[in-house]
Amino acid sequence: MLNRKGLRPAWAIALVALVAVLLTGTLTAPAQAAPALDLEARSAVLLDFATGQVLYEKNPDEPIAPASLTKLMTLHLAFKRIEAGQMSYDDPVVVSRNAWAANFPDSSLMFLEPGDKVTVGEVMKGLAIVSGNDAAVALAEHIGGTVENFVKMMNDEAQALGFKTFRFVDPHGLSPQNQVTAGEFARFARLYIQLHPESLEMLHSQKEYSYPQYENLSDARQAVTSPKAHEPITQMNRNGLLWTYEGVDGLKTGFVDEAGFNLAVTAQRGGMRLVGVLLGIQADSIPEGSAKREAEGAALLSWGFSNFVTVKPQMPEVKPVRVWKGAANEVTLQAAGGTPTLVLEKGLESSLTASVRQEESVTAPVAKGQKLGEVIFAADGQEVARLDLVAAEDVPQGGFFKRIWDSLKLWIHGFFNR
Repeated sequence: MLNRKGLRPAWAIALVALVAVLLTGTLTAPAQAAPALDLEARSAVLLDFATGQVLYEKNPDEPIAPASLTKLMTLHLAFKRIEAGQMSYDDPVVVSRNAWAANFPDSSLMFLEPGDKVTVGEVMKGLAIVSGNDAAVALAEHIGGTVENFVKMMNDEAQALGFKTFRFVDPHGLSPQNQVTAGEFARFARLYIQLHPESLEMLHSQKEYSYPQYENLSDARQAVTSPKAHEPITQMNRNGLLWTYEGVDGLKTGFVDEAGFNLAVTAQRGGMRLVGVLLGIQADSIPEGSAKREAEGAALLSWGFSNFVTVKPQMPEVKPVRVWKGAANEVTLQAAGGTPTLVLEKGLESSLTASVRQEESVTAPVAKGQKLGEVIFAADGQEVARLDLVAAEDVPQGGFFKRIWDSLKLWIHGFFNR
């Protein structure tokens, strides 16, 4: 059993040790519980990507302005439109005066100018890699027609996905009126990766982006600039963990004065992927805040990788279930969703057990997918997961004589076993 911060209760550890003494006469040291993690962030959540299991949480339900983490919802809507065939990466984007970089002084920019020749794919890179607020407006207008329409799409999508705390008022996150919680945003970040896995390699793991290339310049700017004299602006990804933490390949950073420094991060090591969200890290300067955000992100990931492991348990033998009055005499059971991935505290893998509870018999008809049992997984004697066992195929009722014959056998069986 894990408590809300992913820790094994002290009483459970003591109980395991006591049982060991009573049964064997010797004290077997139990696996060490994950140590406490002390973060400065106002709110934080760490998830295992494969299972969605919460490994750590601190004030997960506190509403906080997401800042540029908002751009993940903007990108999600762009990917969704592309995957639906309604837009392509090569589609040209009209850069309006609303999306002009000059409208967003002292903020992260792609450096768009009206008249630029730019594509959806390029704008998405400017949004994800260098966190361009101008790019967010350009993409919002391209998809929604207006920023207002696009913001409505963002909120409608959040509601459709079941996120109750999300509230968006812009596509870039500059407004402190945008709102999320770490708990729900961690779930959204996991879903984002599940739905758009290509985004990690294409966007979020890219360390730099250069814009505008000469071919991006408007006709007016090309007329006064030669290809050889033009130099694009090269900017680094705001996620410093891409350089400093092994396995990090996303996702997004953010900062607004009202909230502080935020981070949505993901990393993969040894076949295990973690997704973390940190909100509300306070600092007196941008360099200090960026450094603290990077340190807290690394601490959160290291805590997860150091204390937990994902395992694919070996499935126990599952026998067919007897079917009475059916076209077949038995039905095969299978695991709903296949063999699960489990998350355990390190050191508990060797104690993992699996037991089966299933129906001995059932009366036809049996529907494919009908639950007829379950597998219970336990570690150190504590249940960690349950897996439904379901009918692998339909078994319709048998013919008239088959039903009569089975009814007779059931009556005889019941008579002699009263």
